[in-house]
Amino acid sequence: MPHISKSDTVFVVSDTHFNNKNKTKDIKDFFFFLEKVREEGSKLFLLGDIFDFYFEYKTVIPKTHFRVLCEFQKTIDRGIEIHYWAGNHDLWLGEFIYNLNIITHFNPEIFNIDKYRILVEHGNELESSKLLKIILNNRLSKSLFSCIHPDLGINIARKISKLSRMRSEKISFNFNSLFKYAEGKFSSGVDAIIMGHFHRPYLHEKSGKTLIILGDWSNYRSFGIISKGKISIKRFNHSPR
Repeated sequence: MPHISKSDTVFVVSDTHFNNKNKTKDIKDFFFFLEKVREEGSKLFLLGDIFDFYFEYKTVIPKTHFRVLCEFQKTIDRGIEIHYWAGNHDLWLGEFIYNLNIITHFNPEIFNIDKYRILVEHGNELESSKLLKIILNNRLSKSLFSCIHPDLGINIARKISKLSRMRSEKISFNFNSLFKYAEGKFSSGVDAIIMGHFHRPYLHEKSGKTLIILGDWSNYRSFGIISKGKISIKRFNHSPR
């Protein structure tokens, strides 16, 4: 089972949805956030939908991804371990991400801090179609999509991603199903759950158990921190103006 040391400081962020429509300030602030991670952190957890759409072509890197990927490489070169959970918008992580020494996850993972257990996931597992995930993960689906010219393929995917993102932003928390899911995990021995996907920050603590949902970057600049065996949610507001 993956382990987090008590001496680790883990930064956690999700749902930045980087694409060619992002405001310059959103990207600049994220890069300042990564500088904070490099100065204060030991690990960075990316909980999915970092890119509004991600697909690995054999010979093409989308130009809107390039600067972000360079910043991730700079972060790794500074000794920060990066873990990337595939979200529903960037499910097709592959060899290029692996070659950057980014550790990829396609399912929820439990991390131990001594006896304290934290479940880390994107969050779409609560409401996404398992059939759709199976179809998207199919090798044939990837092969067929790779045959489309990147300019056309990315344009089509971004239109679909926009509709999906608008839907996610309008989702009202179904507290009953969310708490039922969380209680099931807590009863199995999990002490904390941290996830993204729902685009609005939320913190729930009860009887020593913690549920954190990270908000999206463009609206909230929210992120999580796991430090000294404790988990919390904060907002980034330290960028030079």
